[in-house]
Amino acid sequence: MDVDSSSATLAATQGLTRAEGLYFEDCGLIIQAENTLFRISREYLASQSPVFRDMLSLPPPQTADMMDGCPFVQLPDKAEDVIVFLKALMFSDFFESHPAPTTFAILTGVLRMSHKYDVNHLRKRALVHISANFPMTLDEYLVWYRGKQPDWYLESTDNDLAMLSILARELSFEWILPFAFYEICNSYNSELVILREPHSFEDRVRLVAACRSFDSTAVTLMLEFLWPDDNPVDGCHSSGDCDEARLVCRRLAEDWRQRAGNDTPRGPLDIWEESDFARLHVCDACLANSKAQHQTAQQVFWDTLPETFGLPEWSELARLKSETLKQ
Repeated sequence: MDVDSSSATLAATQGLTRAEGLYFEDCGLIIQAENTLFRISREYLASQSPVFRDMLSLPPPQTADMMDGCPFVQLPDKAEDVIVFLKALMFSDFFESHPAPTTFAILTGVLRMSHKYDVNHLRKRALVHISANFPMTLDEYLVWYRGKQPDWYLESTDNDLAMLSILARELSFEWILPFAFYEICNSYNSELVILREPHSFEDRVRLVAACRSFDSTAVTLMLEFLWPDDNPVDGCHSSGDCDEARLVCRRLAEDWRQRAGNDTPRGPLDIWEESDFARLHVCDACLANSKAQHQTAQQVFWDTLPETFGLPEWSELARLKSETLKQ
């Protein structure tokens, strides 16, 4: 469409609005995404994105769309993604490097757009923000679990987590998936995964199987240290009392399998926490032995978590992460 000085009126009649803070009258490129118009520097955008540089370097055809005497480009992207992408490009304090605060919408919008339009420094920045919240070792998980999650994660929803894991498949940052899938299993039971999860069929099959395994086998193995042992622990002089104390805690932990208010099972990694050992009234020798058994069970579960979801081993995922973030 060739629009003269009445373009603003025409745009309004077509239901188009100018993006607040991203429509500069002295710039020479107008972009439309959904019903939002952006006016920015053609040269600056080309300098930041090889994809836009190639797009804008092509000589415009005689029938090229114009608006207010400027080249006019219509993008297929969501307006909200274009807004956060352009702000991240143009305003240095809008999307700062980790651990600066951000939001889920900004993070995923910048990631999608920077990947699509090959803005590597923004893509890497977004991946660092995300990766910092998806532990790849048991020690990292324990730090995360003790309250080190960033605000963007705490404010996200179960559906946000599902969409992020789908994005990880699409954009090849699969190192977040073992823990992302574990968290999804912690949020839904197997029936809800079938009904609500937007993943591929293959991933939904894996999630359903994992939900059922976690609720039964994995949790049971995680609580093995709370069963009385036929062989008394070295140094224990009151095995009967210690066995009874274990059974008391075992019954308590079994009650925790179901979270209050819904049918979602409590996950293997948080069915028993470090602080719960204060409930276990056994002798010092049995307490040390129980802690060691629990730590071993946690480590075994963590080491096999990628395999549960059909993913490469942690070492291979760590290599992929390192190579990607070096690019």
